[in-house]
Amino acid sequence: MKKYLLLAFVCGACGSAFAQNKPAAEAAVPCTDDADADRLPGHYYDHTQPKYPISLGSYPAADKAAMTKQLIALEKLEEASRKDFQLAGCVARSHFSTLSKGFFGNYFHASYGYQLSLYQNVCHVREHVVKTVGEYRSVLRVDVNPPMSDRNFYSRSGDFYLSDKSVRYDIPADATYDKLNSGWLATHAGSQITLFVSQDQLGGNKENFDKINTGTGYTEDGRTSNDPKSYQLLTRVWYVTRPDKPLFLPITRKAYLEALLEFYEIEKVNFAQVMTWKIRDDSRSNSPEARKRLAIYEVDKEAYRKIYEDKKEKVSRLLSSQPAEWLQKQAVVAPVRDLRPNDYNKPANGLLDFERFYDGEVKNTPLYQFNPEYFSLNAQQPVKPVFMRVQLRYEPTRGFSERFFENFLKNYDFGRLREMLK
Repeated sequence: MKKYLLLAFVCGACGSAFAQNKPAAEAAVPCTDDADADRLPGHYYDHTQPKYPISLGSYPAADKAAMTKQLIALEKLEEASRKDFQLAGCVARSHFSTLSKGFFGNYFHASYGYQLSLYQNVCHVREHVVKTVGEYRSVLRVDVNPPMSDRNFYSRSGDFYLSDKSVRYDIPADATYDKLNSGWLATHAGSQITLFVSQDQLGGNKENFDKINTGTGYTEDGRTSNDPKSYQLLTRVWYVTRPDKPLFLPITRKAYLEALLEFYEIEKVNFAQVMTWKIRDDSRSNSPEARKRLAIYEVDKEAYRKIYEDKKEKVSRLLSSQPAEWLQKQAVVAPVRDLRPNDYNKPANGLLDFERFYDGEVKNTPLYQFNPEYFSLNAQQPVKPVFMRVQLRYEPTRGFSERFFENFLKNYDFGRLREMLK
């Protein structure tokens, strides 16, 4: 089991689930085992008494004020769910933060979140007094407009080799280097291929994907065991959305192929830039290894020129020759982890060399885009919530965590969250 880091303070009894302040010099509470610590009434600290400083990033003051107002509303909503609940066995701490910035298709919405962390009370094995561990595992998060870039079909970059494994090329996929170096991505969404969402990466399967897409039901995953003494951790996730529109729409084959053409131009420019840098650096050395790499670069430059032309011609031919009905079908591709088997095993044709669509095959994933009708909502007010994600990570074998989870399911007002989207 992960070793606990212990805080310097000791938890004592408090009569209310919402007790905010603890005496500066509170007597240690004796205990014989963790069950004693779990029964001890808990402490709750709202955002005005954070464990770590709160920062809402570099947003303008007006945006920060709007975020804070929304986050306080989320904090009050959680507090209301514990109106008749006695927090015990832990210290609960509220915190506000901003999340990584990102675009939803071509629309930017500010991403920020409320968090309530539960720090477990334990009985110190030597001192036999109650102490509170310094790290949390059980946690509630309510994220406003949560970024989904980690769920995108293709990442922001990829790497490959052409003729020799000793020379690899790491190529950005979202924009050319001149745009990346100018800060262009701070105000632009990047290439289309990096904005697509795949069913397997977002939901794992169609059932879970549909729950996320429509804001109905929940998904759950984590580590479980039949042994009650083993470490167990589950995460339940709800997406809260507007009921009139889905978050995602299918990507057509035509749109996917056009995105590939856009990407091939980006790859071509970035490959040339990476090659220039590699040649410059190795030209400064007279070592045998550097001379060997310089020879490889010359071979790879010629190889890539043909690769680029072949990839572009193949996709362009499909776009011009296939009937409209074929092009309008949803793009179903191989999972991204299977699209790159050549990364380390064999020479590549660069990144995203198109082979076929994978309809009907065992390993496949449909592609989606952020619904522009949905995410154009409040585009002029990026701090306003357009959707939310509620995540509750809990430990079913820990009393304090299981009790909090059960109370949350019974009393948390998801209807109020949906009203915040109006």
